Amino acid sequence: MTVSALICDDLPEERANLIRSLRVYEQTHNVELQLETASDGTELLSMWKPLRWDVIFLDICMPRLNGIDAARKLRRQDTNCEIIFATSSRKHGLEGYELRALDYLTKPISQQDVDSALDWFFRKREEKRPELTVKTAEGEERIFLRDIRFIESRGHTCDIHAVDRVVNVRRSINEFASGFGDALFRCHKSFLLNLSHVARLEKNRFFMDDGGSVPISGAKLSESKSALLIWRAEMK
Repeated sequence: MTVSALICDDLPEERANLIRSLRVYEQTHNVELQLETASDGTELLSMWKPLRWDVIFLDICMPRLNGIDAARKLRRQDTNCEIIFATSSRKHGLEGYELRALDYLTKPISQQDVDSALDWFFRKREEKRPELTVKTAEGEERIFLRDIRFIESRGHTCDIHAVDRVVNVRRSINEFASGFGDALFRCHKSFLLNLSHVARLEKNRFFMDDGGSVPISGAKLSESKSALLIWRAEMK
């Protein structure tokens, strides 16, 4: 399981301490953590893009833009990323609650603090992530919706193109379309796609974030342009 995390703290030694604790957790819990760092709230917001981070460890007392104000701005465009405040300040517990922070760690932060916070993060993540279970030739597989780039119909089967694999299942694309509602967009009679993985739309194709592309039927071109514009506006 791979998780993307940002550590935002103005002090290099504090960022380094937290990185060490996160690497210990990674080695002992069979997860992969993709870590990035920022030195204050302004840098955090300049780096942000939809689905970039699963969790942010956020200091509060920082120059330029503090953690509370950064979290407020972030929440206007990202309600999915979890926030764990990691700070020497004990004065902002109520604001942390209002900003739907997952946890509030006070410095010095121990390995046990980090382990407990991430354990809670993973429990909550499993509870809220929509997924599907499909039967393949190898057995049952679980695929999280956010990991699906697109689904392609191939006669009586479908190829599910996820971020880490392609899964072939004996199920019609109409079943997927009705089962996911608005979560996947029907841009072609043979294709459903996840707009969160679209990099751009050119002519009659969606170009995906991995470099691949998905065709758009002529009848769906206008609707596809509108759907992408609406999705991007909601992410701002």
